[in-house]
Amino acid sequence: MADLASQLKDIASAVDGTLKFSETPYSSSDELLKAAVNNDLSKLAPFNEYTFIVDVQDDYAVLLLCDADTALIEDAGCTAQSDIQHWKSGVVQQCKITINAQQLCN
Repeated sequence: MADLASQLKDIASAVDGTLKFSETPYSSSDELLKAAVNNDLSKLAPFNEYTFIVDVQDDYAVLLLCDADTALIEDAGCTAQSDIQHWKSGVVQQCKITINAQQLCN
């Protein structure tokens, strides 16, 4: 799971950067995600068996990785570290975004 957290952190940073610096308007979070990985879907392959959520909060992106309805890892692309490892907490967290990017990133 730690390896997935590291990979998710890298993708979250790429999504956040694409959101901030691309002049292309993205009509969906899926389109934004694909652009962030340069349409190289092999970068997303490690996450295929999980639910992958991209949440755009104004100019920030937050990614959430879940197993069914259980949150595993949550990461804001604006930070250098992996933000929340729900899987380590010992408490089952529902698959919902909990990070407020405006508070975390400013």
